[in-house]
Amino acid sequence: RSNQYGLVPLESQVGFLSGNIRLEYDSLFTQTKKLRPFGFGYGFTPHINFGGKNQMLIPEAYAKVRFKSFEFYVGRRREIQGLVDTLGTMGSYIWSGNALPLPKVEISIPNYTPIIGNGLVSIKGNFAHGWFGKGDSVQKVLLHQKSLYVKIGKPNWKVRVIGGFNHQVQWGGAPTKPFFDNISKQVISKFGNDFPTFLNAVSGVSLSKSGKGWDNQTGVAGNEAGNRSGNHLGTIDIGMELRLKEGRLLVYRQSIFDDGSLFYLNNISDGLFGVSFKSSKPHNILKNITIEYLNTTNQGGGYFFDQASELRGMDNYFNNSIYRDGWTYKNQTIGNSLIVPLSNLDLKSNSNENPNYLINNRVSAINLNMFYSYKGFVANSQIVSSRNFGNYDYVIDKSQVHIKQNIAYFYKGLHYHITIASDLGELWARATGLNLGVKKVFR
Repeated sequence: RSNQYGLVPLESQVGFLSGNIRLEYDSLFTQTKKLRPFGFGYGFTPHINFGGKNQMLIPEAYAKVRFKSFEFYVGRRREIQGLVDTLGTMGSYIWSGNALPLPKVEISIPNYTPIIGNGLVSIKGNFAHGWFGKGDSVQKVLLHQKSLYVKIGKPNWKVRVIGGFNHQVQWGGAPTKPFFDNISKQVISKFGNDFPTFLNAVSGVSLSKSGKGWDNQTGVAGNEAGNRSGNHLGTIDIGMELRLKEGRLLVYRQSIFDDGSLFYLNNISDGLFGVSFKSSKPHNILKNITIEYLNTTNQGGGYFFDQASELRGMDNYFNNSIYRDGWTYKNQTIGNSLIVPLSNLDLKSNSNENPNYLINNRVSAINLNMFYSYKGFVANSQIVSSRNFGNYDYVIDKSQVHIKQNIAYFYKGLHYHITIASDLGELWARATGLNLGVKKVFR
């Protein structure tokens, strides 16, 4: 189920039927190597599950337009955010492809584009507005998303350095049930969704800098009045590419920001660290290998005291006191799939009844993922071993191992594949799943 864009239900399936209609851009370059100024494309993917749960999902429905290096798109499509090996990762921390894609309007530079010194400095990034829609605790929540990544080094250099960030904000909307806020002593029936609130969400400026306190901003819950409009989260990423004789080596690190701890380096031990090697030699059997380590156990420490920087802890990753559905969409974690909501587990917590409460957000995990091919067969093997500690309010200690093996083969115009995966350990009940599939591509 992990990183399948929310397409696999918890209930056992008999099967699924999925189609895809897609138009990609024409070649970006003419025969004289000049960039074509315009291009357009679209995609539509209906997906039907039948068996334990019958449902129809649409993970992709979008249209896109390109003008030189810029792209504009509207709709929903499969995406990953953050500096990571998208092929072999266990899941980028903030936006992993685990949940059904959110509908968005976005302008971006999707590929690294030279801006200085004949390719010495290249940039990519995006700026998007999205919709969470109907939730359990808050309705009509909005998404603000932006990112910027810089690559230093010309294409022919053996070493290139990458750095950047992504910033996500849940903002706006209205609580499903109006509530009395004990801090501001007022009834909160909606959250700000006007243009000034949007600017606050984009900039991340603290509302306390307005000169007003936690308890005297009309219509603003105390938790936001003393902090920021919306739920802000994301990562600051650094990495390095090494061009070797046998292929490309990528080393990367995602550092987590959620509640101010990273500013004081309190949670610097948390993050996703990865090393990936991609072979450039056609004769090599091993095509790609990725090793990753994820740690989210620190969270700035087990105490929170706003007036002492060294005690700004208990970040409670992906959860929020205002947006109680947390960093989820359609009951699935948007970020790394090992940070699991209550509805996905058999655990029972007396502290929170919301099924989307991310009860297991203190995780330590290692991922090994390999892709290889031999005589027309393409295979993928993955092992993820984790220790799961719940959160600071609900402490557990459960080990888990996830194993997946996929084999694919192309024969007489058809793509055949078989995937077998198992959960072994204490967090989930022991289970094994089998997927047999065939795909036909029409051009």
